[in-house]
Amino acid sequence: MAIENIVIDTGAAETILSPDAVEEIGIFAELDDYVHSFYGIGGSLHNFYSKQVDGVNLGSVNFANVRLDFGVIDPYGNINGLLGLDILMKLNAVIDLKNLKLSLEI
Repeated sequence: MAIENIVIDTGAAETILSPDAVEEIGIFAELDDYVHSFYGIGGSLHNFYSKQVDGVNLGSVNFANVRLDFGVIDPYGNINGLLGLDILMKLNAVIDLKNLKLSLEI
């Protein structure tokens, strides 16, 4: 399953995905999940849960056993995720702003 409308966010320490975007593949909050909180822009409080997932594909790059966060990012449902520094750094990502290109140097 592909998740569309994910923003590359170098200001986000961790990647976070919308629970609505992953519900159809069976990822959802469970009673034993730990709920975390953070403050967003403007001081608003947001809650999210973390889960270990079997794998993630980003373009042609695959990696297994990844811990991801899941929480509401955009209350209007236009943005399904923020690709944060945790994954960008693991993938040695290079962001070319002039050409609007993301390269993964694995």
